[in-house]
Formats: sequence, structure tokens, C-alpha cells
Amino acid sequence: MQAPPAPSPPRDHLEGVVDHLVLVTYDQHTVLRLTPANEGHVEQTVIAVGKALFGAQPGESLHLTGTWTQHPRYGRQFKAQLCERTWPATVRAIRLYLASGMIHGIGELLAAAIVDIFGEQTLHVIDTDPQRLREVHGIGPTRLERITEAWKTQKAIADIMVFLQGLSISAHLAVKIYQTYKDTDQDPLQTVRDAPYQLCRDIHGVGFDTADRIALAVGIPKHSDQRLQAALLHTLTEARSGGDCHLPERALLARTRRLLTDDDPATAEILDDTVLRQALDALRASGDVVLEELPVPLAEDHDAFHAITAVSLSWMYRAEASLAEDVLRLNNAPSRLTDHSDWPSQLARTAADGLTEQQEQAVLTALTRPLSVLTGGPGCGKTHALRTLVAVADTAGVEIALAAPTGKAANRLEESTGHTAMTVHRLLKPVLGESLFDHETPLAGADLVVIDEASMLDVQLAAKLTASIPSGCHLLLVGDTDQLPSVGPGRVLRDLLSVPAIPRTRLTQVFRQDHGSTAIVDNAHRILRGLPPEAASGVFGCRPMEDPETIAEYVVTLVATDIPHHFDTTPQDIQVLCPARRHAAGALDLNIRLQARLNPAETGKPEHHYDGRVFRLGDRVLQIRNQPHRGTNGVFNGATGVITAIDTENHHLTVTHHDGEPVLYPFTDLDELMHAYALTVHRSQGSEYPYVVIPMTTSAGQQLLQRNLLYTAVTRARLGVMLIGQPTAVARALANTHIRRRHTALEHRINRQATITVPHRRSGGSAGQLAWD
Repeated sequence: MQAPPAPSPPRDHLEGVVDHLVLVTYDQHTVLRLTPANEGHVEQTVIAVGKALFGAQPGESLHLTGTWTQHPRYGRQFKAQLCERTWPATVRAIRLYLASGMIHGIGELLAAAIVDIFGEQTLHVIDTDPQRLREVHGIGPTRLERITEAWKTQKAIADIMVFLQGLSISAHLAVKIYQTYKDTDQDPLQTVRDAPYQLCRDIHGVGFDTADRIALAVGIPKHSDQRLQAALLHTLTEARSGGDCHLPERALLARTRRLLTDDDPATAEILDDTVLRQALDALRASGDVVLEELPVPLAEDHDAFHAITAVSLSWMYRAEASLAEDVLRLNNAPSRLTDHSDWPSQLARTAADGLTEQQEQAVLTALTRPLSVLTGGPGCGKTHALRTLVAVADTAGVEIALAAPTGKAANRLEESTGHTAMTVHRLLKPVLGESLFDHETPLAGADLVVIDEASMLDVQLAAKLTASIPSGCHLLLVGDTDQLPSVGPGRVLRDLLSVPAIPRTRLTQVFRQDHGSTAIVDNAHRILRGLPPEAASGVFGCRPMEDPETIAEYVVTLVATDIPHHFDTTPQDIQVLCPARRHAAGALDLNIRLQARLNPAETGKPEHHYDGRVFRLGDRVLQIRNQPHRGTNGVFNGATGVITAIDTENHHLTVTHHDGEPVLYPFTDLDELMHAYALTVHRSQGSEYPYVVIPMTTSAGQQLLQRNLLYTAVTRARLGVMLIGQPTAVARALANTHIRRRHTALEHRINRQATITVPHRRSGGSAGQLAWD
């Protein structure tokens, strides 16, 4: 019996200009309206659908290959299997292209005027003889110069896009490549052709997979040195994104081999550890990685150790090593507070409200020991202890600096203590106008530094912090070790608590809370004990649901209607926190749904499409990368704000952040922002919201459904929690106490007081300075 013939490839073709995006789902399925380029086409616009359209934006000319279908509800649609970007050829297409705003300086009316004069030769005229544009009314020397420069930019980007066509690479990557290399001595397109793996190092958001597709397409051999080295660096970078400061060499080689040989048996036979070690040796010789011997406890005997070869990215090694050195320096330095009054007597006079023995210990330790840690769960009195510490120190004339990793946490710290607080990044930012040769740190005058929400400190930020604190100044780290670890690499707070020489106080007594938060605190402690939370009218709701689609729809109703109606509040006071980003009822899916409900598209409301997402006036957004040079004071990972302006002519939008500062974002940098109607629990660390909605589904996976994740989500709420979703998912989270131990060496470096030698760097500052990623 003959096998059935293979299905014939799609034969229908459609050319046109993207009018607007109708829908982009969390899994990249895209629905858009396309204006056909054919002048005689009967339909003004048509609907095109498919994942192949992901990344298209208004104004682009597309050539689609696919099939016409009839949807039972939405009618005739073009289902695209292939999508190619082209230059517009017809008068109609050229007019639509120019009117889209793709070329700075040309709007709808001017586009029509230009095309009326030059017709199908319009783009040829702009490219070869732009001075002829002066024939168009309204185009003077200044506007002509803007149009000419914008055209050169757009053409260079288009050349890169055409070269990358068919490799499933976002069109926005072409813009990033051009912006990165346009002011250097490297030709952007030539760099893509000759050194695609260089993109991984130079451009945020370009990973190994993307660079590898380009490299293999241009003929770079699978076993080339540059491919193997790029794969090793990618594996270390991925490990760092997962919280690791290093990888055991064996794990690094095994993961890299899997990356390079998946579905490729021929490569698997050739690629052995010897070949990869040669590539690793080359990276060590160039200073990109550091190899060192580290002790690791044996599983069956935690007092016995065996040695492993650990591999770190060089800058990651320098951060952890310098952090260990500065922790030892601070902990062993003579205190600059020894000349102050008798602290127990001062505390007795100041603490009118009374303290527990544990709280007294925490306050006195912070005032008498240069380095200390204060931990405890919700409702255990950390805030009261901090308030008392600040009052005692103020009375004694001690110079205090208060900070937290996020703006919201800093605001909460300031409200609770009555003392100015700021983000850690702001605390460390040098004073404007400071001499480049003045190495005095911003904290040189501080006697006591208090960092709240210290569980959020990753190795890099902690290293910058401790390096800025002068010897003799006291440092108190305050945090909850039961929360999720930092988003960045390391587990700083836990590692410091493993060092016996560092004094610490753990508050364990739970105090009665005000009525609005009693149920939240009680349920947080129930979760820590592995018990399911209990519903409490008006404060803590539990709603079992099974279908993820129903859960997602109910979340939108809760945020948009139910909670605001019942509690006389607004959707701005409600934060949705999800275990995972993807899948139905994940953060990506719910952001799309909540944006459509809370901030829908309206005629005249500005918006901009970027990489399948719509940024609209009034959207809530979150910063996901540190940008110390953006805005007046820098913008850092975790900062939230609202889009308050979108300038389509000058290609930027404005986000007004929580501190009230309006910050400009060029359209090319919108990968720094994500919508913030729904966040992952990890992204919410350090923040507090009046009301929190937590959708739980098993699709989040065992790695994310953990007890500390549910605990962290619940403790983000101040007035109310709504926990909805699959009971199985909640049960799995409560039962899962396994916390993957991150690969860190901070505890070892401090306990052994190892002598750290910073490896040679190929570029950067002087030998006495640290270079940071």
C-alpha cells in the first residue's frame, strides 16, 4: 500500500502593508490587518493570521505565502506560513509605507504629497537624488536633512533584515544591530556575516540560539573554535541567569555538549570533552573565564568535602571574590561608633514602646558590631526594631543611610522609620559633578548603613554596596530568608548567615497585626508550615478552578470589576502575581488580557508596536534592566511606572516612574520594558501592593511551584489576597520545599579567608578598580 502523498506547499500569495495589529498572544500567534499592495484589489484591508507574522509592525511591506481560509466567526482570512519583508513597489504601498512613520520627518499628508509628484519612482528618488524632494511643498533644508538621514538608517536596517530573512529572527534585532555598530568602525551587516557570535557579547537579547542560526546560515563550521567558545559562554551566562555564580567543569561541558548536539548524532560523535576543554582553555587564556578548585560537601556527609574544578565568567568571579574581601574587611574593622554613649542605656531611654529580648538584641548588635544580619518573617517585629534603631541612632547623632533594592521597598522603609530612604542603586550613585579622580565613595560620611529586603541582593549589587562602605562604618542587612532568592546570581543573605563569624538575630515571635493584615500574616506562616491557607472574609479569598482559560478570564474580572467594586478601590491598587511567565494564566497571557480590558485601543490614543507587544498611553510597565545613565538618577531593574507620552514622530515614549521623574525611552530600547499588569512572583520581590491576585496552575511546572514562591506572593499583599486556580497546583507548591542550591562560593571564600587574586582583564579600569557587567 502506497504512502499518502506529502501535502502540497501553500500556493497563495499576498503582498501588502501592515495597517495595524489586531492581536498578539503570549505564544506569538499574530493577527493583523493588511492593506493589499495591488492597486486594483477590491478589499481595502484583509485579515492575516499566523505565528510567521510575529514581530511585524505597522508600515512594513510584507510578502506572505499561505492559504486563504474561512473562519466560522471572523470570516475570510489569510493563514500565513511564510513572511518576507519587501520594499513597497506600487504607488499605494509606497504611500502607506511613508505615511506609517517608518521614515522620521514624513507624516500622512507629506507622504501623499511626495507620492503625488514622484509616483512609483518615489523611493528611487529618495535614495539617489533626495534634493528633488525640495520640489514638494513643505520640505525645506532642515526637513530634507532629517528625511535623508532617516532614509539611510532605514535602508541599512532593511538590508540587515533582508539578510536575516527566513531565520525566524525578529525585525527589531536588525534595528538593535544597526544601533550597536553604526557609530563604530565595524560595518553592521559585515559583522553579522563575519562574526555572528560577537552579537551575543555586544547586544542584549541576542543569545546563542539566534547567533548560531545566523552563523550556520553563513557557513561557519559546526566545530569551529568560535562556535564552541560561544556555546561555553552561553552556558555560563544561562547558569548565571538561573542564579549560579559558577558551574562545575563537568556540568559545564555536559550542558554545552547537549546544547550543540541535540538532534545531531553526527556532531555528538565528534564532540568530546577533549575538544570542549581546548575551547575552554582558549577562553581562560583570553581572560573570559576563570577556573579554580573549590570544596563541595559530600552528599552523605556535610562535614566532608571533595574538590571540584569550578568555571566562572571572569567578571562574575571578580564580583564574588571582591564581595568576600569586603565582607571580611567590614566585619573585622574597628567600629567608628565606639565613642558614642552607652548603647543599652540609650536604648532604654528611647524605646518607649518596649521591645522583646530578640528585638533588643538586634538593635544593640547593629550598634555595636560593624556587620550584622536581622531576619524574620512577616509580623515578627522587624519594622519596629528598625524604627527603634533609627530613633536611637538619631538621638546619638549617628549618620544613618537607609536603602532597599527597589523603589517601593525604599518608600516603605522611609514611611515606617520616618527617615529618608532610597534605592541601593541611588545610594551608590556618585554625586553629580564629582571629579573623575575623586575616589571618595558616596557613603564616606555614613556611620550606619541599613539595607532592607536584603534577600533580594545578588552578588553584583552586594559587591558594589560593600565596596562603597568605608571600614568602621556599620552595615545591617535585614531580610526574610524564607522568601525567594534574588533574581540575580548568588544567595548572598543565606551565604552570610552560614558564616559563624557574622552576628545575626532571628525574630520568631509573631505579633498581633491590625485587622487588615492578620489573616495574611497567619496564612503566610501556615504556608511556611506546609498547611493550606484559610479563607478570611474580606481579606483572604480562596477560589478553586480547574480550566486555565476560565482562571485567566476570572482574573481579569476580579481586577477590572469585582475587587474595585467590593473594596472601593481601583485596578491600580491590584497586582496580579503569577508563578510563571508562559502558558495560559501566566504573566504574558494575563498582561495581554488585562491591557485589553483596562487600557484598550481607542481612536486617537497613541501606541507603538514593538516585537509583538503594544505599548499604549497609560500602560503600566516595569524596567527589567539596569540603566544607570537613563534619566537623571538612572533607572534600575524592578522600577515601575506608567507610559505618559508616546512621540511617534521622534520615535520615543515617556515613562513616569514611581519617583515622579519622566524618563525617555527610544523605540529601539523598549526591550528594557515589560507590561506590569501581571508580574511573576520573582519580579515582585521587595514590593508591596494593597491587593494581590495569585492564579495557580500546574502548567507552571514543579520547578516554580514551590512553597517559598507561594509564601513570597502572599506576603506582597497589605490589605487582601485572592488565591485562585487549581487545588493541585497549590498542593504541589505547599509540598515542594526543595530549593535548588545555587552554585556559589561566597561562604567558602569568607570562612576560609582565602587570598583572592583578581585575574588579568583585557580592558577596563586600572588594576585597583573592578569592571562590572
